[in-house]
Amino acid sequence: MAGASSFARPSTRPDEIQQLLTGVERYNPQKIGVLEDYLAHQCANPDPTTNHDVMANLALLKMYQFNPAMMDLDVVRRVLCKALISATPGDFNLCLYLLSDDICQDASVRKLLQLRDYLERAQFDSFWKEMYGDNDDDEEESAVDGIAGFDNGLRRLVVGEIGSTYQTIQARLVGKMLNLDEEAVLRLAKEQGWAVSAEGVVSLPLKAENEAKTTVISESVKFEQLTKILSAANDI
Repeated sequence: MAGASSFARPSTRPDEIQQLLTGVERYNPQKIGVLEDYLAHQCANPDPTTNHDVMANLALLKMYQFNPAMMDLDVVRRVLCKALISATPGDFNLCLYLLSDDICQDASVRKLLQLRDYLERAQFDSFWKEMYGDNDDDEEESAVDGIAGFDNGLRRLVVGEIGSTYQTIQARLVGKMLNLDEEAVLRLAKEQGWAVSAEGVVSLPLKAENEAKTTVISESVKFEQLTKILSAANDI
């Protein structure tokens, strides 16, 4: 589920959009163009920390739901692309709930659903192969077309997963997970404060998520309870 921060007003949201989202104009179909233009502005911004306004994009999808004749499938695709690389878990599914079955059968939407499944299973290598692998079909390239900073936005999420999961990992595996060559992996490691050995092993800082801890589970069974259990077993 998306956290409360998903619905807080982003610092980059214009006053016009804020007034639209909080006023009676929220369901005015004549405002669809305003929200589409705002989405285009988000898609042109390559900074993953400031280029996603899920509340505005959900409002746009809701407008399409009420006014199906005005729906633009390419806009829907771009909304899903933005949600796919959102730092807030659940944004993609929130968008998906507002789409009909017919929309979900669109080729680019189905492609994004497949990519979403790879991300949820942490199959990052498969994600990149699905999106950029050798294929005569152009769907892989068009699915995220027009989204500035998509690759780096996704890498930002994967880097977080790596940091929360591993204490050490082979640099070549990091490269596969991030779709980066060896030189780029070394630059990233330096930026993240990761140490890389001569053998190509990346050591990550310990944190609560990736630190192994011993858990001791003890149970207290009174003698009176034990005798009842043994007595019941004898009666079977």
